[in-house]
Amino acid sequence: MRRTGAGMLMVLLMLGGLAGCSHRSAEPNEAHKSAGTPPPPNSPLAKVTVGMSVRDVEATLGPPNDENAYVTGKAFIPWYFGPDRSRRAYFYKGLGRVVFEGSGGFSSTWHVSRVEYDPSETGRAR
Repeated sequence: MRRTGAGMLMVLLMLGGLAGCSHRSAEPNEAHKSAGTPPPPNSPLAKVTVGMSVRDVEATLGPPNDENAYVTGKAFIPWYFGPDRSRRAYFYKGLGRVVFEGSGGFSSTWHVSRVEYDPSETGRAR
């Protein structure tokens, strides 16, 4: 009986320690969406809004000078099939960048997650 009580106490202590280590941000996805300076109203980037598709952005701004794609840390979470597993950035010389988020995979749909106004943009992927 005494051994069972000690085992239960150890399990409770371990669970309490794990619960104490977990911390959740109030708005987990807002950190990357708020970065950057908003474009001025007369900039072509001002016409691009969060949630637009790749086709909408290309119809509005034309093809980018350069682009790159990369995975986020969420791509390495087992059994996570949600959004923001990968990102894609369009670089427009003299305007800035448009960053898309997608779920990855073959049927991924890309949507604008943020617009970064930067008149010193070189138009080359970094």
